[in-house]
Amino acid sequence: MKNNLTLDKDRLNVFHEGTKRRIFVGQLMFNEIKNYYEFNYDKEYTHFKNAIPISPALDLFKVKHISKKGELFPAFIDRIPLKSNPAYKDYCYSQGISPNEENPIILLGTIGRKGPSSFIFESVYKNEFTTNLIKETREALNVSQHDFSQAFDISKNTLQRIESGKSNDMNSIKLIQIYLHFPEVALWQLKQTGQKIHSNALNKLFKYFEINKTSK
Repeated sequence: MKNNLTLDKDRLNVFHEGTKRRIFVGQLMFNEIKNYYEFNYDKEYTHFKNAIPISPALDLFKVKHISKKGELFPAFIDRIPLKSNPAYKDYCYSQGISPNEENPIILLGTIGRKGPSSFIFESVYKNEFTTNLIKETREALNVSQHDFSQAFDISKNTLQRIESGKSNDMNSIKLIQIYLHFPEVALWQLKQTGQKIHSNALNKLFKYFEINKTSK
């Protein structure tokens, strides 16, 4: 099963990490059409008693900050090591990126992820999984909604609504996505709930996930 997570090259999450907890600070985005960077503070973070700004220029009095065209905010530029640094190539290779990488968002989420401050930069991944894949997989295996829902311990009504696009039950959708992407988890679940479904359906599901497990 193909991994539906892809790196978002235009977004970066920022967290503040103290001695006991990590707090979401906000998100940096690049607007390719308008050629500027935008940083949005999380509103909840701005209301924290001990909240501190990323830099004086990115104060907490405004939630949204827009950069000059084509220019990244200095506070973020300072977190990217200089290419003149003798260890620059080693930094890049250790993070699995090319020393020729030019995208600041990617650089910040890798070699600029941690710095002297308590702010941590984390890459953002887009989940391109769609509910259509659930129905396509089930129908390709010729397994009924009843057996599929019983096998994976969700209600048939919920599955029907997901497949018809009438439900945004993210907990159930994420659960099914985990089963489809991680065959070992699906097989573990089938060993617990497989007795509830028809033997033909169970054999099809076991075979499907066994094949996907070995192909990884």
